[in-house]
Amino acid sequence: MSDPQPLPASPTSMPMDRSTSDYDSARDRDVMLRLLSVTASLAGLCVAALAFMEASSADALLRSYADEVIALDGFLFVCCVYFILWALRTKVDGRAHVLARIIDIVFLFALTTMLLAAGYIIYWVL
Repeated sequence: MSDPQPLPASPTSMPMDRSTSDYDSARDRDVMLRLLSVTASLAGLCVAALAFMEASSADALLRSYADEVIALDGFLFVCCVYFILWALRTKVDGRAHVLARIIDIVFLFALTTMLLAAGYIIYWVL
């Protein structure tokens, strides 16, 4: 019997000791493709949450800024979609890398503020 041949290393199984100056465009592209549908879905969820809040009691809505935060989050998620599409279409690696960092920051900020607004709505308004 012959020994089985080792499989080539996949990008996900490579060691993580790469220097910070290395830019992995394939990894960023894969992450952006996955994030594209997530951000679009979250933008739709923000619109649905705004519609739900409009249909609920107006008194509770006047006492909170949660609807403004949710509207801002919806806008930020749509901005992420545009940034992702721009980063996927660009031919310059440096620009794609900068856009990927912007996308990360905007997405995480919008997700965090959306969760805070949702917690506020659940605890105080409903």
